[in-house]
Amino acid sequence: MTDSTSSQWDAAVASAQIDPLLSELPEQYDLMMKVREGGMGAIYRAKNRYTGANFAIKILLPKYAADEDMRQRFITEAKAASALKHTGICQVRDFGITKSRMPFLVMDWLDGVTLHERVETKGPMSEREAIAIFIQIAAAIGSAHKARVVHRDLKPEHVVLCKDEAHDADDVRIVDFGIAKLIHDESAPAPKEGLTMDGMVIGTPLYMSPQQIKGLKIDGATDVYSLGCLMYFTVSGVPPFEGDTYMDVMYKHVNNPPPPFPSLVKVSDDMTAIIFRAMEKEPKDRYKTMDEVIADLKKLTKGVSVERKMLSHDRAKQKQKWITVAYFVIGFVAMYLLSVFLQNAFDAADSKAPAAKSPQSGTTK
Repeated sequence: MTDSTSSQWDAAVASAQIDPLLSELPEQYDLMMKVREGGMGAIYRAKNRYTGANFAIKILLPKYAADEDMRQRFITEAKAASALKHTGICQVRDFGITKSRMPFLVMDWLDGVTLHERVETKGPMSEREAIAIFIQIAAAIGSAHKARVVHRDLKPEHVVLCKDEAHDADDVRIVDFGIAKLIHDESAPAPKEGLTMDGMVIGTPLYMSPQQIKGLKIDGATDVYSLGCLMYFTVSGVPPFEGDTYMDVMYKHVNNPPPPFPSLVKVSDDMTAIIFRAMEKEPKDRYKTMDEVIADLKKLTKGVSVERKMLSHDRAKQKQKWITVAYFVIGFVAMYLLSVFLQNAFDAADSKAPAAKSPQSGTTK
């Protein structure tokens, strides 16, 4: 054991002592280290004592573990993730609730970096590299949709890139279905939209769909929008909308069209068309399924142009242009007719007026 591993082990032991609930996990799981801690839960790296296999174990933080609503939400995540069997989705291997009613989720351990880390460290991806990743993401999320599960928090941090040494490429794994929606099970507890009582945002505003922000019906279209935002970030290095506060960002998602890409970034017209169509404000204007997204992405790999549908904000601008022209024409015609009417009225008035008498000339004697 190296000094680094030893210190990690000591930290894990200290953490387990601080949180006695961890000692209630099944004995086959040997906790190694805490990987990260989020708003509601923590993830630990663990090893099966008998098989030696590595796993990631997710638990609720102690302050939430005693809350029935939070536990039910965690169970919903377990149900959603367990229903998904796709190579592009991190697989759930076990789930349980300890004697102290702390739920835990056991998942595959992934050796890799997140898409966010890759872009942050190496900069925007080339289109060729990005397309291969986008196709895998769309296929994995599309598989979830066919199982009637919506991710609802798709973002670069939830896409893990694992190295495929045999093909010198990246294998995508989608993680964290923590606020997933089981759309076939309306009785399943669903997270409240917007802000929770303690002010924590459910979902990530940088990649959140307009209907999710507005608390409207959630279906696969919300993941299509988030994928569009994720693609924008991957090829540009920045999210499509930023602001000083969460509310600023959410307002822009609902009201503003996608901004042009930064001037130093080269994004083809076809890729732009795919990204901006996925980011349409109204679900009816987006891709209907992930299969449609994949079909257009594959066209780019073959050098085939995609169908360029006019975006909604362009249609709105064109409509406004025609309305302005129509108003101008109507105004011009109205002024012309008014001038003709007035001219006719003046002519009629002149024709009815009595003729002026000419003065009589005098006679001389």
